[in-house]
Amino acid sequence: MKPLIYAATLALTLTSLVGVASADEGPRAYQKATHISHSGAHPNVVGTPNATYHFELHVAGNPLAQLEIDLPDEIDIPKQIEVTDLAGDRIDITFTVKNNKAAIAFARPISSGTIVSISMKGIEIPKYPRVWLYPIYGKFVGMTASIPLGTVRIQTY
Repeated sequence: MKPLIYAATLALTLTSLVGVASADEGPRAYQKATHISHSGAHPNVVGTPNATYHFELHVAGNPLAQLEIDLPDEIDIPKQIEVTDLAGDRIDITFTVKNNKAAIAFARPISSGTIVSISMKGIEIPKYPRVWLYPIYGKFVGMTASIPLGTVRIQTY
C-alpha cells in the first residue's frame, strides 16, 4: 500500500510542477511576438461621417518596417493614416491604398519594445451596426514575407 501512496504523491507533485512551468511561460511568450493590444472607433455610431478607427500595436522581436491592413469592402478607404508613439509624437510614414489594402511603410523601422498607435481617419461608417474585421500583416527588417499579426476588431452601434 505504501508504494502506491508514494507513487501517487510523486505523480501529483510532478503534474503540479509541469502546470506551473507552462503557466510561467505563457505571458513571456506573448511578449516575444508583435501583437495588437487595443482597437476602437471614435465615434462608433453608425452613419457617422469622418470617423477614426484606431489600434495599438506592441512591436516585439525584430524591428517592424511595414504594415499591411486588409480593408473591408463596405468601408470607404481612409483619407488619412497617422502613426504615433505612446508620447503622441508622429512617426514618419508613407501609405498607399490599393485593392482594399492599405500599406504603411515606416521611414525608420519601429524598434522592439515600442507601442505605436495607428489611426485611420475619415472612415465613412455605413448606416447599419456591425463588427468590422481588419486583418493586419507586418514586414520585419531582414524578412521579405508578410507575417500575420492578428485581426483588429471594430464594433459600431
